[in-house]
Amino acid sequence: YGKEYGYGAHDYPTSGVFEVEPKNCPGFIYRRSIWLGTTDMSKSEFKLFIEHLAGKYRGDTYHLIVKNCNHFSDDVCMRLTGKPIPGWVNRLAKL
Repeated sequence: YGKEYGYGAHDYPTSGVFEVEPKNCPGFIYRRSIWLGTTDMSKSEFKLFIEHLAGKYRGDTYHLIVKNCNHFSDDVCMRLTGKPIPGWVNRLAKL
């Protein structure tokens, strides 16, 4: 629906999920898109879905190895498509 969502750290017990324009996340350099699938959710259903999931990803619980932005992306993909993100995306967290 024309937005990109990410998850990042901060010091507060509130959601670390944020919305940005696609391919334009401040502080990061866009490299490439990866096709992951589609969803049958309406725009309003998707908004509720993201709001609900955002509550599970607080900024003060971000952890580079066990709960990072790629874990968030994988959770979103699994819930929307039933498929995980490619394994290489989060491989550094598994070393």
